[in-house]
Amino acid sequence: MNAHDILHSVLGATIFRPFTTFLLGASLVLGLTVGCDANSDGSSAQATLDLPELPALVRPTPPVRGTPRDPVDVRIALVGEVRGELEPCGCPTVPYGGFVRRSALLQQLRETGPLFHLDAGDLVMKGFATDRARDLKRRAATSMALSVDVGLDLWVPGPSDLLALGVEQLKAVTEPKRISATWEDANGNLLLPSTAVLEKQGIRLGVIGLSAPPPTQHANTIGSRDPITATRDGLNALPTDTDLNIVLGNISDEVAARIAEQVKGIAAILTTRGGQYDEPTAKHGPPIIEVPDRGRFVQMITVRVGTTPGTAIVLSPEARMWRDRPSLAAESTDFIEMGRGRNLGFATTIPLASDLDTSGPVLGRLNAFKQVSLKQAAARAATKPKAADPYYASSGACVTCHSGEFARWSLTGHAKAWQSLLARGQEHNPECTSCHTTAWGEPSGLGTLSRTAVRKFKSVQCESCHGPMGGHPQDARVRPKPIQRSTCTGCHDPANSPNFDFDTYLAQASCQGGSPHQTGPIE
Repeated sequence: MNAHDILHSVLGATIFRPFTTFLLGASLVLGLTVGCDANSDGSSAQATLDLPELPALVRPTPPVRGTPRDPVDVRIALVGEVRGELEPCGCPTVPYGGFVRRSALLQQLRETGPLFHLDAGDLVMKGFATDRARDLKRRAATSMALSVDVGLDLWVPGPSDLLALGVEQLKAVTEPKRISATWEDANGNLLLPSTAVLEKQGIRLGVIGLSAPPPTQHANTIGSRDPITATRDGLNALPTDTDLNIVLGNISDEVAARIAEQVKGIAAILTTRGGQYDEPTAKHGPPIIEVPDRGRFVQMITVRVGTTPGTAIVLSPEARMWRDRPSLAAESTDFIEMGRGRNLGFATTIPLASDLDTSGPVLGRLNAFKQVSLKQAAARAATKPKAADPYYASSGACVTCHSGEFARWSLTGHAKAWQSLLARGQEHNPECTSCHTTAWGEPSGLGTLSRTAVRKFKSVQCESCHGPMGGHPQDARVRPKPIQRSTCTGCHDPANSPNFDFDTYLAQASCQGGSPHQTGPIE
């Protein structure tokens, strides 16, 4: 028996098998060789294992340092796509937001130093549900007034703002201050100022406003300049003594990426979210920092400016180091060295949660808005329909002939919509009643929140989907409207019903589907 056979005989014993595994593994990793009589002439051969070469270690290139300056902190509180949400809605799984809470947060933040508060656009318009469309101008005016109340310094209007206000009213707005370097009139003149310089306690922030292309309703009267050209022109218009220069607006992801790659002299691009919210990124020069929609979070951005105002912000260092940094005047040696000749930045989203609920002038204005909403709904509901128009009869009139459909509807979430308001204590809030009742503020519908009126029209009944049916079936002119996607999206919008899917929701929530477990019509 040769040495090779002896080795295998010994190592093959059960007691040594774990050791065998270790030796064999070690021989593979370390490239050990074992002699064996592999050649026909009796000479030994060496078994070797060819391993691929390890890739070269690539270390990230440290950011380039510019001309150092005495550092200053520029702090920015960013919101965007508030879309007329005056207070948090309880329908989403995360009911954050509202002007009252934002005011409380900003007050806390201002106690620690100068703060710039910016809105990236699409501020005023909530949607086109019936009551919201009627209150469009009043809601827009209230959204802007509340923005001033919480200390908004600058706003870049978006397409929905133009749709809600119109050109002349938007041009007439003086507060909050608004800019746009892209929108121009039929003569090629800018509709609004293109830039602004904001100053707080000697710190100067230069801002270029970029609005997305106007809505189709204004496409023939309002043009949109190329955003690359508009940004470069804006940079030329800014003075040379700013501390930081940024782009602010409601541009798309693709446009933001193009600007970051092609335009030099911008420290950061602050914008509304694109198709979805993305974490801050810096692939080509200045970072692109998005803000979540509906005003439910404030994107808090701190920049330690250590070089020229147009040098791209370095999103560094890690969050722990920023939390451990007590102030600009008490930085560690490592932090000072890291920021020498660089603009260091850190962004974090702060939720506007219930711990920020408070009273004050902002709450007073909000309550005044809701009181007017209640009075207007009562006045409209008291109006009698025209003789040829159907009236609202409520589901109590429908169940007489449609008991099967009513039974199926009673198992749906629509039938429990009013109970969900009761559970949250929001049954007297007109911001909620339009989506949790039937015929809110409609002629012959629900206009007061008395017990009798609510009992008749509570929850999302038949006529919410099919329209007023009073007079049916005796009056042949009264026929149910077909349910379309637009029937649902006034309430099931992306903010308050982010997972809405028309086909599956209809099967589960209508009188044709019934139980939430039902995936199709009941035969």
